[in-house]
Amino acid sequence: MTRIKLCGITNLADMTAAVHAGADYIGFITFHVSPRRVSYDTVKTLMELLRGLDVERVPQCIGVFVEPDPTEVERFVVECKLQGAQIHRASAEVYAEIQRRLHGVCYPVIQPRTVQEALDALPTNALPAPPWIPHLLMDTYHKELAGGTGQTGNMEIARALQERLPRFMLAGGLTPENVGEVVRTVRPWAVDVSSGIEAAPGKKDHTKMAAFVAAVHTADATL
Repeated sequence: MTRIKLCGITNLADMTAAVHAGADYIGFITFHVSPRRVSYDTVKTLMELLRGLDVERVPQCIGVFVEPDPTEVERFVVECKLQGAQIHRASAEVYAEIQRRLHGVCYPVIQPRTVQEALDALPTNALPAPPWIPHLLMDTYHKELAGGTGQTGNMEIARALQERLPRFMLAGGLTPENVGEVVRTVRPWAVDVSSGIEAAPGKKDHTKMAAFVAAVHTADATL
């Protein structure tokens, strides 16, 4: 069963819709220049509200950090009671420090241009991570943006990573219309979507959210 991360959640209505749609993960983006950015106070409040929802299953909640400071990542994850951290554009030394502080409850993001570049970026000497944490997320290469490009990635690169990583998460240009074919072609452990389920930057389209989850489940049924 392909796991599903609905990312860029900024408000209670969208978070509730993600839960009811059947998301396995929801993501909170902390990067200050992102139109989907949420503050520490907002994340803390949303997490408190999430625990009070009358639902059968609560998704794993992930903080998304770009060029992060380990102390700030630790503060977000521990104090907001998140289940993990997604780390963009961190040096090997910084990522290792985040891993140490979070006891392995984090994963890196890469935006490779070639298969070899992707293979060279595979994590080494990583701390053991719990089974809900991906080994790695691949997003589409962009010269400037750390994610949320809305552009589809290279499926050859994705397949090469999927063959080597049991818990490979794929992002980049996914939509309710194309995610089924991507799941059937690549067979990732998880898929991640943000802009592909939006009505506007930072505001989700609840119909698209439900359609995305349904498309993944339909594709899974054919595998």
